Amino acid sequence: MDTVNILIADDHELVRKGLFSILSRSHPEWHVAAEASTGKDAIDLGTSLKPDVAILDLSMPDIGGLDVAERLMEAAPGIRIIILTVYAAAPILRQLRKAGVSAYLAKNEAPLMLVRAVERVLSGEPFFASSSTSRLVVKAPEYIPAPFLLTPREVDVLRLLARGKTNKELAAELGMSVRTAESHHASLLAKLNVESLGDLVRIAIRDRIG
Repeated sequence: MDTVNILIADDHELVRKGLFSILSRSHPEWHVAAEASTGKDAIDLGTSLKPDVAILDLSMPDIGGLDVAERLMEAAPGIRIIILTVYAAAPILRQLRKAGVSAYLAKNEAPLMLVRAVERVLSGEPFFASSSTSRLVVKAPEYIPAPFLLTPREVDVLRLLARGKTNKELAAELGMSVRTAESHHASLLAKLNVESLGDLVRIAIRDRIG
């Protein structure tokens, strides 16, 4: 199988890690060649590496994903662009289509739809989730990275638990009561559908939360 090189650009590290985990577990021939936290870095990396696919956050702090996409399509003809955004508005979708973007997903759809979107764009087909999901029967994924299931505060708690902190220690570090820390701990077990601290540590290692 030919290697497929992928660039991920998002200003949130946990989102990048989650996307990396989804992609790396789905197809062994898919390789995340680079990660970028800014639009400028995405342009520089995409121009030098010329990946097969670029997954871009629409709203990055310096240069927006649409501008990045247009620059990359000029620098690397044939690149497939997938845009992720929290906004699923029709005017944005029309703008992305007009610009020649290959695919569009709302971020909360990424755990369910990203692999399918990459498969589609690699085969030369567009994938716009707002218009495509109604025509697809999508099986629920067996694996969803923890950052897509947890609040930012719960991720902080998971990170400290994985480092061996007790509820009392992490409560002091995060400025919360021990009771609140215990509540977060219980919420983590429920949301991640596990039963022990050891399970939480394994998930943190798996999803690079440390």
